[in-house]
Amino acid sequence: MAKKILVIDGSPRVGKNTDQLCDAFMKGAQEAGHEVVKFRVAGKKINGCIHCAQCFKNGPCSQKDDMIPLYDEIEKADMIVLASPIYFWQITAQTKAVIDRMYALYVAGRFQRKDTAAIFVSGGDADCCDEAVSFYKNVIINRLHWNDKGMMVCPRTSREGFELAPHLEKAYEMGKNA
Repeated sequence: MAKKILVIDGSPRVGKNTDQLCDAFMKGAQEAGHEVVKFRVAGKKINGCIHCAQCFKNGPCSQKDDMIPLYDEIEKADMIVLASPIYFWQITAQTKAVIDRMYALYVAGRFQRKDTAAIFVSGGDADCCDEAVSFYKNVIINRLHWNDKGMMVCPRTSREGFELAPHLEKAYEMGKNA
């Protein structure tokens, strides 16, 4: 059955490894018959949640920034793919801001269970992604009860001799099997 998939590219850099892996995932998912929408945080202004308790009192959030159009995409999606480079052993602040702002949907009872997948990219060794992997498993899978459809870690991207191609193939296959 075809799904509507939302890929959230949490990298502030366009065209780099995370962006390319998202595109590979999307290509595989589209070839499998899914509808895919990509939301790139690069160039967007998304503030962190300020816990003002104004969720859905005047729109989905009291903060009128680039998160507002994303709420509709999140609600319509059957699957959400979270992709982020790892900065200082964790997902980017931009990715975390998007996740924190999903709180408005959660408290309004509009946060449905979804399929999910994750793509983490690190210039360091794979263990540099451990905190992000833990966050994904503990919050997205265990707390939100989303159905994990896969996770990939792409390490050592800043090392001499790094080859992105095998990781692009893996991301493509993840998309095909979404």
